[in-house]
Amino acid sequence: MGDNGQYQTIRNGVWQYVRRVPEDYAHLDPRGIVKTSTRVKVANDRSGTKACRVVAKLNANLEAYWRGLADGKATEARQAYGDAVKLARSLGLDYQQPATWAQQPIHEVLERIETVAANGHMDNPALRKAALGGVEQPAILLSKLFEEYEKTQRSKLAQMSPNQIKKWGRGKRRSIKVLIELRGDKALHELIREDGLAFADHWESRSIAGEITATTVNKHVSNMVAMIRAVAKRNDTKIDNVFAGTRIEKGKDNSRKPFETKFIRNAILAKGKLDGLNDEARDVALVMMETGARPPEIINLSKSRIVLNAKIPHIKVKAEGRLLKTDHSERDIPLVGRALEAMRRHPNGFPRYADKGDDLSEDLMKHFREQGLLPSEDHSIYSFRHSFKDRLKAAKAPEEMIDELMGHKVAKPKYGQGYDLKAKAEKLQAICFKAGRPAKIRRARDTTSSLARKAAISRSSRSRTGA
Repeated sequence: MGDNGQYQTIRNGVWQYVRRVPEDYAHLDPRGIVKTSTRVKVANDRSGTKACRVVAKLNANLEAYWRGLADGKATEARQAYGDAVKLARSLGLDYQQPATWAQQPIHEVLERIETVAANGHMDNPALRKAALGGVEQPAILLSKLFEEYEKTQRSKLAQMSPNQIKKWGRGKRRSIKVLIELRGDKALHELIREDGLAFADHWESRSIAGEITATTVNKHVSNMVAMIRAVAKRNDTKIDNVFAGTRIEKGKDNSRKPFETKFIRNAILAKGKLDGLNDEARDVALVMMETGARPPEIINLSKSRIVLNAKIPHIKVKAEGRLLKTDHSERDIPLVGRALEAMRRHPNGFPRYADKGDDLSEDLMKHFREQGLLPSEDHSIYSFRHSFKDRLKAAKAPEEMIDELMGHKVAKPKYGQGYDLKAKAEKLQAICFKAGRPAKIRRARDTTSSLARKAAISRSSRSRTGA
């Protein structure tokens, strides 16, 4: 709403806050111009620095007051509209604005009027308005769509971590912003088919140019459909789906390619290739390599879900302060090989990256590119997860066990408890990358063995010569 300094002036030797009521709020605040003293004397604040801080606070409070007035009116309007819709239904009628029901066949128009006239309903203002569409449909602008959509998702958002909430809203806000840029800040019920087509064409043209994938195009379309549908349902309004049929075929499969087992062993695990990473990033990569767990599942492990002292060490993937990708993501995964060593180095988890998956991805991808550890553009850190699944298949692990370890949703009904830790651990032991002894320890042992061999040879020699 502008720089606070423009609302600062002097009157009778005292700094004043003066601001004209914005046009958007003029119908709610009749004062025209708001004047408030900062109570800061000019003589004590020649530069107006102290007064400026007071003005900023007064301005923030006033803007909040105006927003509150607007929200209150909007809430009141939505409540009145919702009540009218319910009353119309109680009379056996769909709620329709006069311009809509007046265009229906004459017999339907007469039936509606007769329904209102029956039993004295015409004398009841609320019933009359409900039946004849006398309550105007509240306008929800596109610029308010995300705010309204959040209200429909409170239960889901309550299960998310702060970073998950941020990522959840990012794409949806972007979708709304683009539609407003293309077609203006329209009310939802004023959207027409041309709006939906223009929106889809914008994203499809970017896909054709190779800037984004077809999956991204469809995601933006889905964002708009889901948000408008949820908000319309919450506000008991009917809004046509102007985006129907605008999704595009996905074309090329853009799923990540797996790392080949040989490449992991000879390139990624080669001496020094992971040395440039910080300890947490390196060990998250090792855990992912050996468990197939998703990066967010690893970096958000709490101490209580890292079980190292059990007969079979394992991690417990659970919804703890954040939402898992699917209900099937909750599972126990045995720790073997390099994953076990990595988790022993981090028994309390990975605080550096907790709820900061983007930071982890950035650090790992940068290092892997610099070290030439990404065989193609279709490889990423998630390639470890794809590789893990392929390695389990090569080891002839049952499909159900693979799904359990991966945390995949299964189409078939689930019966029983599934595979226990022992059964899972046996398969993971069969495919894990065995960690060699640390170089210093290995050299020390080799030196000891060498000395022992020399001593044995010396004793044998003395025995033969009778020394």
